[in-house]
Amino acid sequence: MPVDIPLLPSGPEAIPPDDGGQRPLFVDALNVAYWCGQPPSLRLPITLIAGLLAAGHDALLYFDASARYQLKDDAAAYAQLIQLDGLAFEVPSDIPADRVLLKQANAANGAILSRDRFRNHRRRYRRLIDDPARVIAGYVRNDRLLLPALALDLPLPATTEQAWALLPITDTAR
Repeated sequence: MPVDIPLLPSGPEAIPPDDGGQRPLFVDALNVAYWCGQPPSLRLPITLIAGLLAAGHDALLYFDASARYQLKDDAAAYAQLIQLDGLAFEVPSDIPADRVLLKQANAANGAILSRDRFRNHRRRYRRLIDDPARVIAGYVRNDRLLLPALALDLPLPATTEQAWALLPITDTAR
């Protein structure tokens, strides 16, 4: 199933996908996995990373160490995804994932894709957290994953396996 990326009108804080100086994108993957409610589903962050890469963005999924337990229905796919360098990263259990995500995005002048408000980190990362072009929220509506600030409108596959097929990897990497 190809990734459907229509051209949507972009707002003032939108990041053009091919502007040459675009910000790297850091995806709060476990947060995204909950955008359809409970239980969390790996199909959401996989669909998002596939859509971002297809649109020409430099993006990386960041997972909390607890993700392997919270995504227990997708345990096998999660284990495979974490092995793919350049697509996903699991923060070690003794380090707060939000802190790593914010530190990396700040250092790279990147943007974070999450609905988290990062209240515990506001003092240190206020300029990043308060910038609507640097903390970008999305949502799911009518089986579509939407990120208006990035002009992304992605069909949400019914299963994690269907989402996996969207990834730009070969069968040997699976």
